[in-house]
Amino acid sequence: MGKFQRSTVLIQFTMAVCGGFLGAYALFSRQMVFGSSQTANVIELVSAICGRNLPEMLIHLGALLLYISAVVLATAIEEKTTLDNRYLSLGINAAVILSCAFIPTDIDPVMALYPVFFAAAFQWCSFKGVGPYASSTIFSTNNIRQTFSSLTKYWLEKDPAARGPHAEKARIFGGTLFFFNAGAAAEYLLLQVFSLRSIWFALLPLCAGALLVISENHSRISAEYTSSCKYLHKQEAPQ
Repeated sequence: MGKFQRSTVLIQFTMAVCGGFLGAYALFSRQMVFGSSQTANVIELVSAICGRNLPEMLIHLGALLLYISAVVLATAIEEKTTLDNRYLSLGINAAVILSCAFIPTDIDPVMALYPVFFAAAFQWCSFKGVGPYASSTIFSTNNIRQTFSSLTKYWLEKDPAARGPHAEKARIFGGTLFFFNAGAAAEYLLLQVFSLRSIWFALLPLCAGALLVISENHSRISAEYTSSCKYLHKQEAPQ
């Protein structure tokens, strides 16, 4: 994947699989409510306000506030602490995945997805893409635009040397798009057999993502330690 570390790209694609699992679970298990974004929820909130439907308004407002709170929390942790948000996101996702199968099917679908709204928003703020490419692992719209915009520029570019960046960008966004939908397809097929418990299979890519994050951080710390040792050795060497 060009100039980017293989582990960084693999983490992106693995978390896209998780995002696809959660997105498909929400749609196919909870009456076609998408729990990874707020566009539809905010529209329904506005319609509930206009229609003076207080119960519906409160339900959709709750979903919006949970989503916002996850964004605020993730941003505050990133700005004010040295914690790696990715570990927190992995833990939140694991808790949500384990609990989702126990939420009754007769509960309001938006309320049933409250945990998913929070987890998806936190994942979005924690796994932001690869290098300069801000590619979401929880929904597809921007990934579709960036993939085909980059491919179009690649085809139109006549200078072979200038085509490289467009190809690389298309691979990142296109790869994320592919693996997101691979996760969604897996959840759809597993849902036919395991019903709500199918979401538990999302723990497999989640565990893979955790191992990749741990490995990447270990490699980074080792590289920093080696660099520090070399610097100290150079400073202590006789002139």
